[in-house]
Parts: sequence; structure tokens; C-alpha cells
Amino acid sequence: MTSEEAAQITAHLERIETMVRETNGRVRDIELWRARLQGVAATSRILWMVAGGTITAIVIAMVTRGTA
Repeated sequence: MTSEEAAQITAHLERIETMVRETNGRVRDIELWRARLQGVAATSRILWMVAGGTITAIVIAMVTRGTA
């Protein structure tokens, strides 16, 4: 192996290391977005349950008071 070939291999390895670092950063960003979306979905489900409970309570109150 000549010194030129060794330098070329070293340059390729450095490029591969850079690409791996960039990919790992992107994967981390995607995982953070996924976690945020899961949090939003959980919050949305809780809000829908609260709204459903509130509407049910209003309907029950109207029925028991005879206003429905």
C-alpha cells in the first residue's frame, strides 16, 4: 500500500465518520419529534375524555331537571 492509497483510505474513513455523525443527529431529531407527537396525542386523548365527561354531565343534568 502506497502512502497515496493510505491517504485516500483515511479521507474516505473521515467522510464516513462525518456521514455517520450527521445520520445520528437526524435520527435523534426524528426521535424527539416522535416523542413530542406522542405527547400531543396523549394530551389530545385526555382533553377529549374530559370534554366527553363534561358533555355527559350536562346531558344528565338536563335530563334529571327535565329541561331536555
